[in-house]
Amino acid sequence: MRTRLIASAISGLTMLLPFAAAAQQTTEVHIYGTLLPFLDDVRTLGATPAGLSPASGGATQVPGTAYTGANLPARFRISSGTSNIGFKGSLTLSDQLKVIWQVESSVSPDGDPPNNLAGRNTAVGLAGTWGTVFYGLWDTPYKYPTVFVTPIRGLTVYDNAVTANPGFNVPGTTTQSGRAAGKADAAFSRRQGNSVQYWSPTFYGLSLRLAASVNEGKTTRTATAPSIDPWIWSGLVTWESGPFGVRYSHERHVDYFGLAQLGGSAGATNANPHSHDDGDELIAWYAAPTGTKLSVIGERLGYTTEDSVAGAVDRYERYSFYALVQQRFGPHQLWGAFGRAFPGDVHVVGGGAATTNGLGASQWSLGYTYSLAKTADIYAAYYELANDRSGAYAVFPSPGTVAPGASTRGFGLGILYTFDASWTFPL
Repeated sequence: MRTRLIASAISGLTMLLPFAAAAQQTTEVHIYGTLLPFLDDVRTLGATPAGLSPASGGATQVPGTAYTGANLPARFRISSGTSNIGFKGSLTLSDQLKVIWQVESSVSPDGDPPNNLAGRNTAVGLAGTWGTVFYGLWDTPYKYPTVFVTPIRGLTVYDNAVTANPGFNVPGTTTQSGRAAGKADAAFSRRQGNSVQYWSPTFYGLSLRLAASVNEGKTTRTATAPSIDPWIWSGLVTWESGPFGVRYSHERHVDYFGLAQLGGSAGATNANPHSHDDGDELIAWYAAPTGTKLSVIGERLGYTTEDSVAGAVDRYERYSFYALVQQRFGPHQLWGAFGRAFPGDVHVVGGGAATTNGLGASQWSLGYTYSLAKTADIYAAYYELANDRSGAYAVFPSPGTVAPGASTRGFGLGILYTFDASWTFPL
């Protein structure tokens, strides 16, 4: 009898072991956010007058009708930059494994749309000593390092607009689940849906991020249209050692037809069935113990199609750089930035004459930040993005469609506040 009781007790304890193990599991939840409204006086000026054409000194990729001489009027506005609110957390399963998740939404302290639920970095995955892997909507590895080349904890109108962007009024940053058949297809500052990402642990200062946005938009060939297979592949290698750091990233867009937004033929036709667009980006920084920080970005963007229409633009490549200097004195920070996008090179089917006259742009900004607390800053900035006569680069967020040759100029004041509250619960 006693033996049977002992056996029953052991059996019962054995059955409870999984629940006992589960009771040791914990879940952690964070609520976090950033608010950075910016009030500025903004305008465009100096647009190239009507009458210019590729034959009279313009660029091959810009039709004569695009030169309007139209400028956007001066106005005050409040923009929200990358203001957001998010929820994230983890479920600890063991010392080697966690379930991780995040749901992040944009918010607009100025009251303008969008305020879209889960429209920013949102994902679920697993993390362990081997790294992190997840499915979701997330900044590509190519975009990720540029987020840190900024004087404040967030991106707004005076930040870098000449890298990860080819001009032509392509948005400075975009959120897409796949090919959009619009201006966003040419952007390299992307928050990309339908994505799988892997982040490695750090070994001797080296780390790796890889991402793929899958071909959910694949089509079937018909008599009038080709089969396209749109993918995005993105990778980033980072090395950090004390105050120094270097990041190199590469990204390829397959069958996104970005060149269709830059003066090339319309994509996804039997005469233009496939494309690949590539970006290469090198970022380096040095943070001195005196409070000085220097960050530099160098970039190449290239757009290529398989176009067979004689005289059509089938290749465009351009280079750019951006540099930011920050100097902190206690709670005070002064900063200045300068960037330049060069006109680049263009090729047409059949090798005919082509030019990129005036497709470049220069950007500069100056600013001051005062830290009220670790989580709160006030800031002021002056900025200008000056297009060459055919260029159409725009700040983010843009005050409107920028005419070729127009310069965007503004000055403003803002406030930044961040918060992060966390709770841990046993399960």
